Amino acid sequence: MSAITLDAPWVGQSFAPPTALDIATIESAIVARLRSAINTIEVGHFPDDPEAYRLTHRIGAALVRYEGGKYGPLLDTAAVVQERRLEFAITLMMRDLGWSFGGAADGPSPGAYAMLETVRATLTGFVVPGCGATFPVRERFVKRDKQGAVWIYVLVFALTTVSVEASTANTFPLFTRGVAQEQGGLTVISIAPTPYTFNSNDLVQLANGNVTAIAVTNILSNAPYSVGVDYTIDSVNGILTRTPSGGLPAGATVNVAYSYAETVTAP
Repeated sequence: MSAITLDAPWVGQSFAPPTALDIATIESAIVARLRSAINTIEVGHFPDDPEAYRLTHRIGAALVRYEGGKYGPLLDTAAVVQERRLEFAITLMMRDLGWSFGGAADGPSPGAYAMLETVRATLTGFVVPGCGATFPVRERFVKRDKQGAVWIYVLVFALTTVSVEASTANTFPLFTRGVAQEQGGLTVISIAPTPYTFNSNDLVQLANGNVTAIAVTNILSNAPYSVGVDYTIDSVNGILTRTPSGGLPAGATVNVAYSYAETVTAP
């Protein structure tokens, strides 16, 4: 039996399928892989009408089809995520078995035995984007077509990928802004008394947030005003609110002294 003739060694390919997990795309990738490594026989997809198919190649053919799949257990509690194992069968039709009992091959070369090994070596470890490496599962003799004088074998290969439910648009507001405030006063900065005037909404916006140790005093007499009586504090945002029933007149200008710690905003 003469040696099998192969084309140039496999050096990889650029493969960008429209849908990496699509059955037809994976099958096309397998066919392309076989064609790139084997040029001594016909390589193609399994025919839609197998009964009408006739082997016309003088040596043989390798025909690829999807065999079926299995789904693993759920991997997530919030969504349907499963391992998906896909199997593809390569029907090998060869005019020569590979040897005559007790002697050399009696037909065209290569034979079925040698081509079985070539197909196995070509697909073992082949990776389709979005899938795990292809691996052999089983191979078996199907029959010898006496009318066509063809030996028929089937090799089954498998690969794994993931089955994920279709995503839906979120109906809740997306995170747009976050503020992290230092706790424990590690980098406290003190601000000396500074004049501020309550606006028409009875508010004073300080220059900093995350404030502590606030002291509000009369700008002329330096008499202190009481928190909770004359004003309230939003220490996170650095906002003072005048209490109408307190001792601060509307639109009053006061001195405000305070300390603040670092604040980091993530947009």
